[in-house]
Order: sequence, then C-alpha cells, then structure tokens
Amino acid sequence: MSKDAGFEFIPANQSDKRSPCPALNALANHGYLPRDGTQITFSQLLRTIKAVYNLSFPLALLLTLAGFLTCARLFISRATSKADLPSSFDPCPWLSVSWTLNLSDLSARGWNKIAHDASLVHPSGVPSHAPDPALVSDLLASARSTEPHGLTLDALAAIHARRERGIPQPLSSFHEQIAQGESALAWLVLQNPSTGAIDEDTLKRWFGEERLPEGWWESRRPVVPVGLTLARRTAGQVQQLAH
Repeated sequence: MSKDAGFEFIPANQSDKRSPCPALNALANHGYLPRDGTQITFSQLLRTIKAVYNLSFPLALLLTLAGFLTCARLFISRATSKADLPSSFDPCPWLSVSWTLNLSDLSARGWNKIAHDASLVHPSGVPSHAPDPALVSDLLASARSTEPHGLTLDALAAIHARRERGIPQPLSSFHEQIAQGESALAWLVLQNPSTGAIDEDTLKRWFGEERLPEGWWESRRPVVPVGLTLARRTAGQVQQLAH
C-alpha cells in the first residue's frame, strides 16, 4: 500500500456508508477500504489497518475482532441448484457463508456494541456517521490553547473527561475502555514524536475531514509499529489523567 494513484482523497457522498471512527472513514475516503464502505471482509480490514497505520499484528487483530464480533453480518445460504455448487472439493458444498461489515454497522448502539457516548468528535445518544462540527471546533480550539500548539496525551485525556461530564449517564466499563483506547490510539498514531503532541492541521484533517495527514507516507506514519502492550499502557495513562 502507498500514496500511489487510486488512493487519493475523495470525500464520501450521501450513498456511501461511514462509521463513528475517523480512522476507518479516512481509509475508505482514500480507497484503502471500499470507497462505498460496504462488504468489508475480516482479512481486508485487518491487513488495511495494520499496513496504513503501522499497527502490530496482535493489535490490528484485536481491533478487527472487536468490530466484527460486535457488528458484522454473518450470512449463511444454501445452494439452490447444481450450478451453484463448487467445482472443487468443499466439505460443506450446500452452504455459502459470508461474514462482512459495512462501516455504518459500527454506528449501532447497545451495551454490546462498540459505539459509545462522549466521543471526541461524534454526537452522543444517536447513531453517528459523520463528525459534529461543533465538537471538531472544540477539539481544534483546545489544540490552539496549549503549548506547544497541539494536543498532548494529557490534553486528549482532559477532553475525554470533559466529554464524559457532558453526558447524562456515565459510560459502562466496557464503553469506558473503548473510549480510553480510542484516545490512546489517536495519540500514538498521529503525534509528532518531537513534540509529543498532535498539531492542529493533523487534527483538522483526520478528525474533521476524515483524511490522512499531509505527507503521511513520507514522514507522518509511525516509524515503529504501534504494539498492543503500548496501546494498553497508553490507554491506562488516559484513564489516570482523566480522573
């Protein structure tokens, strides 16, 4: 995967499916995932987030499993005629099995779904497929008010805590862990290692426009793969800083 032709940024149109996750929406807007956001397979999502965001295999596998186990669609159908049967050996020739995900499926709400309230840039209480301009503006204002200009992990944790104070009911333990993990991953993937902060332009492009930061493949993509242990440790830091 690279920045070559075919992966240019094209904003989603009204018929395209999108999720509450800017990381996945950006991948679809650049064509690394299907641009219409539909019929994404397990292996397709796994290898794409691993390659584009330079995640370790265990971390990419965990994130993919979380999405598919909570939101994916399993279809099992029967072959209706001999013409539908495979020509090669198949231990279960009468059945066709498909396990896929539309990005919009990730917006489903419920105690066992990954969508949650108190998101950094998505509205609470409703299925969301696009960032809320007011929340994006608040995020950018927070970045402008810090030194160095940008969001450090401390600043992201503070925004997470502020979002939580704005919802009527506290997040469940499950959704709290997801929210903390999202803040941690955003910082690990987007931060400038020399400042430890995510600059305002990167925040605007990724959270607001759902596109990869300028110069992603040349200089912005993490040099060292982001591992599962580091992600968990950083999420724990978000928890400590936010409370």
